Amino acid sequence: MEQKKQNPKAEDETQIVSRRIQRISLHITPIPRPLHDHDSNLGLLPCARREKLEVETEKLSVYMRGKYRDIQEKIYEYFNARPELQTPVEISKDEHRELCWRQMCGLIREAGIRPLKYVVEEPAKYFAIVEAIGAVDISLGIKLGVQYSLWGGSVINLGTKKHKDKYFEKIDSLEYPGCFAMTELHHGSNVQGIQTVATFDPITDEFTINTPNDGAIKWWIGNAAVHGKFASVFAKLMLPTHDAKGVSDMGVHAFIVPLRDLKTHQALPGIEIHDCGHKVGLNGVDNGALRFTSVRIPRDNLLNRFGDVSRDGKYTSSLPTINKRFAATLGELVGGRVGLASSSVGVLKIANTIAIRYSLLRQQFGPPKQPEISILDYQSQQHKLMPMLASTYAFHFATVYLVDIYSQMKITHNEQLVGDVHALSAGIKAYVTSYTAKSLSVCREACGGHGYAAVNRFGTLRNDHDIFQTFEGDNTVLLQQVAADLLKQYKEKFQGGTLAVTWNYLRESMNTYLSQPNPVTSRWEGAEHLQDPKFQLDAFRYRTSRLLQSAAVRLRKHSKILGGFGAWNRCLNHLLTLAESHIESVILAKFIEAVEKCPDPNSQAALKLVCDLYALNRIWNDIGTYRNVDYVAPNKAKAIHKLTDYLSFQVRNIAKELVDAFDLPDHVTRAPIAMQSEAYAQYKQYVGF
Repeated sequence: MEQKKQNPKAEDETQIVSRRIQRISLHITPIPRPLHDHDSNLGLLPCARREKLEVETEKLSVYMRGKYRDIQEKIYEYFNARPELQTPVEISKDEHRELCWRQMCGLIREAGIRPLKYVVEEPAKYFAIVEAIGAVDISLGIKLGVQYSLWGGSVINLGTKKHKDKYFEKIDSLEYPGCFAMTELHHGSNVQGIQTVATFDPITDEFTINTPNDGAIKWWIGNAAVHGKFASVFAKLMLPTHDAKGVSDMGVHAFIVPLRDLKTHQALPGIEIHDCGHKVGLNGVDNGALRFTSVRIPRDNLLNRFGDVSRDGKYTSSLPTINKRFAATLGELVGGRVGLASSSVGVLKIANTIAIRYSLLRQQFGPPKQPEISILDYQSQQHKLMPMLASTYAFHFATVYLVDIYSQMKITHNEQLVGDVHALSAGIKAYVTSYTAKSLSVCREACGGHGYAAVNRFGTLRNDHDIFQTFEGDNTVLLQQVAADLLKQYKEKFQGGTLAVTWNYLRESMNTYLSQPNPVTSRWEGAEHLQDPKFQLDAFRYRTSRLLQSAAVRLRKHSKILGGFGAWNRCLNHLLTLAESHIESVILAKFIEAVEKCPDPNSQAALKLVCDLYALNRIWNDIGTYRNVDYVAPNKAKAIHKLTDYLSFQVRNIAKELVDAFDLPDHVTRAPIAMQSEAYAQYKQYVGF
């Protein structure tokens, strides 16, 4: 023994080589081992000790999809029965546009799906319809959203009874296909800066719509290039005056403007329509540009819910200022953001389903002289896909909550709820769409070369979804709205005001979370503690509270030298991080609530496992923040990392059941090869074997 210590080279070389091969093999294919209480005190909860949870997919699916499952199934069945209306892999721009129109006409006129009444009466059902339609073809989902949520929604929400009586039925039946003309070539996010003008002529009792310069051309207007017959045009309302200026600017209002002749479909006098052409994605949507030259419309075409003009040219409004009228107008259009967030989660479900099913059945490499193993058994693949699957579930429940409070807002018109929905929809839309955009590339990569085949949808999903980060509010701009609202709530807290519903935790956090971290709890590392929802939510909220306080201090400091705008710009990245942190806190809170409310014990155990992975993975991703302030001690950070790895493995064991619970039909997921023999045969036929 002594001789062996002094001369390590004497050790048998065969044993050294064997040991090294074993270590490399374990690195490539780690063997998950149960963690015991004596192993860094990481005891696991009962649900995590099992090799695999028993999950009844049907019960989990019913809980996930809720009461609108039937209407979604009706949509899926309609397209499944009509393969000629399913979007092919190879299709030109013009063919795709016409197919989208036929798809929409089929849904409305054959399948009897009539969405417009749900836009106001039952928004949750409308968003469920849009999610299912978007799963078939995102272009179709967007085109339908333009028709019903934007064009139809603007008439219903910004108009009055006379507009609903005249237009509702014909919008709903597609007799009046329309557009939503807000964005201009030089103004997108800054809607108050738009330059299109609508000047009232008291002699003829009409408005004259004009595009004063090229920068004011309405741009990227969906349905405009081919199918639209009307548009809700947003313009500055100008009234004639008897002073030196000659006109008075009453702010941005919406007007119904006919675009094409109802019989010939030709553009009406004074209206120029141009095609925006081929895009990165969404080529089934006919985006166009509109220029108006002295286009006259009746005074009644002003959507006058928040402001009206009398026959003699007098302006009346229940809201006293331009800014309040503008806020009320945009507030009624916030449903677009809610719908995009919900649809983005739908896209993420599709991508998860394709990537995880493929990864379960695709086999590569393995131990010597043994069968190859599923690529989802590799830790690296689990790290790519399992936290993403957990996030998909988290986002699902967060958007369900968002849709719920949006529906309440539409019924009650509660001012506090209006502000809450405005900020929360901005934040969730920005956060979810950005995450989905990144995840689509990860899913494609996780499927290797087969993921690059167009038939497997990743390319189309990625290109079509990409613009979700821009329209209905650029994500960076929307996150700034969230940050601004947080700072407003922070100020309210210290002035004794009432906090909006979603921000209630800030009242406690400013007192509790900003105190020095408890040196005892910062070292607790047992799994029971780490999987405690209170620890997880406290950690998320602690981070948000510190970011909020430090942002307020920095803004106050820089504003003395740079002014308000300069200070905001100097702290912009800090503010964006603050907004994202707050939205993550809301998402986790809603996920925890959904787990607690789940009536089926097995489904609840599965959701708890997924929720734990979501929370701990997020904490680990920002572990530097927690370490910097000693909120988490080094041994606890190590325990979080270790438990996150183990939870990823546990979620992998039920990954099939979790994606099956999304209950997506085969013609939507278009399963990659190696998933099932039928799909493989179709794939071979497509590529010409």
